[in-house]
Amino acid sequence: MARDAKTSTSSRDRPGEFGGERDGLRIYWNGATARQWDAWIESMPRSVIEQSWAYGEAFVGVTPYLPVHAVVYRGTNPVAIAQILEWRVGGVVRVVKIVRGPLFLEGASESERVTALWLIRSRYSLSRLDLLLWTPELEETDEAHQLLRSMGLRRLITGYSSIWLDLSQDEAALRAGLKQNWRNQLVRSETANLRVRMGHGGASLEWLLTRHEGHRRRKRLRAPASPFVLAISLAQRNKQATLAFTAFSGSEPIAAILVFRHGQSATYYIAWTGPEGRRRHANNLLLWHAVKELKSRGVRWFDLGGVDGLSMPGVSRFKLGMGGALYTLAGTYL
Repeated sequence: MARDAKTSTSSRDRPGEFGGERDGLRIYWNGATARQWDAWIESMPRSVIEQSWAYGEAFVGVTPYLPVHAVVYRGTNPVAIAQILEWRVGGVVRVVKIVRGPLFLEGASESERVTALWLIRSRYSLSRLDLLLWTPELEETDEAHQLLRSMGLRRLITGYSSIWLDLSQDEAALRAGLKQNWRNQLVRSETANLRVRMGHGGASLEWLLTRHEGHRRRKRLRAPASPFVLAISLAQRNKQATLAFTAFSGSEPIAAILVFRHGQSATYYIAWTGPEGRRRHANNLLLWHAVKELKSRGVRWFDLGGVDGLSMPGVSRFKLGMGGALYTLAGTYL
């Protein structure tokens, strides 16, 4: 699959709308198939769920947004891809969201990365009544802020933070990287006579989504709604890309987590645990099972799904306890 992603694409095999040229790069809109997109994602050592084809398709089912797919080429070789969500309001104003894109293929130079951003930017302008909300996959640096300001954008929201866990380490190194308290909780959970079952949908996913939605509504959490989460799962071409892990005490489920795989990466997406699950540290056990399962499937990077010390201090401490590298993006720009 990765080999296919790197294969040159002739102009005859590259349908879609030509969107412009800059510094030797060309951008094409809606010129990729789901199979091509998945192959490009598969070729990247690190990717994000928000740029997966299934994530865009989920918006079609439950929101007024439609996905638009951009591919940037140097000659016949793809350099960058970006999934963009557009909503035409009243046939006049176009509301646009770019979430964690573009992503770059292996070998893209720094100058090509900058040019790709400019090519995407050229599609949208306030004079054409485009309202662009862009959260690029750029880590927070002075250079990133300066680049985005030079494109006429201003930051509205500070950067999203999360943790990348490198699964290329062996299991012993991953376990040694756990914070002491997290590892102690895992040990207690491993000796608590719990059973873990993994599924790719069906009853296990339905059980989790029902409880997640009830918790989200009661707590008024800024978390993805269950219908949208289900839509992502249903849109996956590879049904094993949905991994639901459930912890049982006897025959009673007491906690569950959901992980989405996308290429060589995966994202910890939602979780639910009841009082018994919290008492027995079931989420530690579930995440450790997820780490081992993802490693066995060749997944290289595990994104722990967001940390926010202000609004979710307990959840953030829990995720930080797994070790990994904290990162913060440049923010959302208008």
